[in-house]
Amino acid sequence: MKTTKQFLMICCLMVMAATTFGQSNPWNGYDFSAECETGQTLYYIITDPINKEVTLTHPAPYSNVTLDFWDGYEEPSGNIVFPSEVVYEGQTYTVTSIDDGAFRGCGGMTGSLVIPNTVTYIGNYAFDGCSQFTGNLVIPDLVVVIGDWAFNGCRNITGEINIPNSVVSIGSYAFSSFWEITAFRIPESVTYLGPGFIWACSKLVTLEVDENNPFYYSESNAVIERETKKLLQGTKTTVIPEDITIIGERAFLAVENQGHLVIPQSVVSIEDEAFKYATFTGTLTLPENLQHIGKYAFYTTYFTGNLYVPDGVSTIGDHAFARTRFTEVHLPEALKTIEWDLFWDCGRLEQLEIGSQVDTIQSGVFQFCDRLNCLKVHCEVPPTAWYNAFYDVSKDIPVYIPVGTLSAYQNAPYWNEFSNFIEDDFTSINEHETNSVQVSCYPNPATTTVTIDGLEVDEVQVFNLLGQLVKTECYTNEISVEDMAGGVYLLRIIDTKGTAKTERISVTK
Repeated sequence: MKTTKQFLMICCLMVMAATTFGQSNPWNGYDFSAECETGQTLYYIITDPINKEVTLTHPAPYSNVTLDFWDGYEEPSGNIVFPSEVVYEGQTYTVTSIDDGAFRGCGGMTGSLVIPNTVTYIGNYAFDGCSQFTGNLVIPDLVVVIGDWAFNGCRNITGEINIPNSVVSIGSYAFSSFWEITAFRIPESVTYLGPGFIWACSKLVTLEVDENNPFYYSESNAVIERETKKLLQGTKTTVIPEDITIIGERAFLAVENQGHLVIPQSVVSIEDEAFKYATFTGTLTLPENLQHIGKYAFYTTYFTGNLYVPDGVSTIGDHAFARTRFTEVHLPEALKTIEWDLFWDCGRLEQLEIGSQVDTIQSGVFQFCDRLNCLKVHCEVPPTAWYNAFYDVSKDIPVYIPVGTLSAYQNAPYWNEFSNFIEDDFTSINEHETNSVQVSCYPNPATTTVTIDGLEVDEVQVFNLLGQLVKTECYTNEISVEDMAGGVYLLRIIDTKGTAKTERISVTK
């Protein structure tokens, strides 16, 4: 019900914006121009001749080719004061809106960006690319709508941004690339936040929502949608809350956060570009309940160690793990397609395990993965591979395949380039296990020691994700992991009665 009401409210706002606030006239240009008090020539459209209201606009007709709203006109530059009123043909008009693209690309304007206190609507791309404004940005108390990309790229604006309680809608990427701001506060009145409404703000620490806002709340300096438990935006200080179900599009894009990342078990979906360019340099632990990983989700994050993608993940978008620094990766059983450039430029990737359901390997998956030295493929039928799927991969590395499939792989296009197939029965380390005993291993992730509860341990075998035995411990419920590389491991635990259980742990360094 909330979502329906929210949608209807936004539709009303869009109609208001189109009919009242920003009636831009992109094909015929502007109605008149006037010089402001700081000497720059600005352009206006009359939106309400009866009430004498105008919108600040761009002078050139919109061009699908150049997207240059000032083509052939002198862009305003230097310190500028935008007027709240302007005189035309003896009549005084009030400036009530700033048109879509009004000052897009006007990077020569300097000083503080002061929005006239009469403005109620700030259009899409209104100040996009105005990178030389400095000082604080104050949004006037009458503003109702802030459009998509409205202030994108105003990277030198500093301090804190406090959205007034008049604002109902903040568009997608409205405050992106604000490199210097430290705090952003959202009032009770806001009912719509577009994807990535604030991102690539590397110094942002405080992100708050008024506690009375009916649609959103803040926790751990993150903005969360109440109804869906979707985390829309985080900061470098955010610890993802335990009840989050979705990590939203670009939620942590370019966030500066060194170290490890453990995503809570409640998360089922990580959306497109969620952690793109975030500066994590430790290990990544994904939740067992995860089902979807979006495009470019972890692109250029520089995670290290081993990665286990839970077997319930059925879709992983293209480039999701490109330019990461994992050394070993296990892909899930539910996955059917390895998308374009999934591991592009993963120059430290050495070992990869592919689940049994994969039927397609797209273009460029392993481009620049020249350290890959082992493939373990559980597929009974060789996946259809694009001509450059294995580009840069040495063709004499061991490729483990199911018993009885050698002929099929030797004759399959592009698989037949490999020369070192090894048939393997892939005996599961979970074989002959019991479900009647509950075992827990903690802490997880661990850095020094893992404690096992629920069994009197006779032997513990530690395997990496490619099924290789790493170490064996006997007669102890405490397993040292200090000498193990960061990553995901499987513990095969056998008690004094011969009962066996397998548990998964993460090791962080």
